[in-house]
Amino acid sequence: MVYQKILVPIDGSEHSKRALKEAIGLAKMTEGNITLLSVCTKGANQDNEAQQNKCKNALEDMQKIVEAEGVPVHELLLEGKVVDQIVRTAKEGCFDLVVIGARGLSRLEEIMMGSVSHGVAENAPCPVIVTR
Repeated sequence: MVYQKILVPIDGSEHSKRALKEAIGLAKMTEGNITLLSVCTKGANQDNEAQQNKCKNALEDMQKIVEAEGVPVHELLLEGKVVDQIVRTAKEGCFDLVVIGARGLSRLEEIMMGSVSHGVAENAPCPVIVTR
């Protein structure tokens, strides 16, 4: 399968950097492009402006990495529930592939909190690669 449109949800973590590295390799092989997606969550106890800045900075940092590799890149900054926004974007954007980093949660943490990568893999309308 040729992956022309690759969606990479990022949060600035080492896990998302590893996912991005994998996506860059795939994009180079298929002459595809990458869309970086950062989803900011709103919470009662969070400083929403600080959260927005963190999301924007993560996008800018990852964009520079992709551009340095010569791969076409686009960026999206959305707000809301992370899994819902990733799945919606993958569907509405007709993406061929989602490449996402796993956090490495313990089984108990995953049961209690849920896993973003698991939620995306279960609900995405296209193949999903989960990197560790």
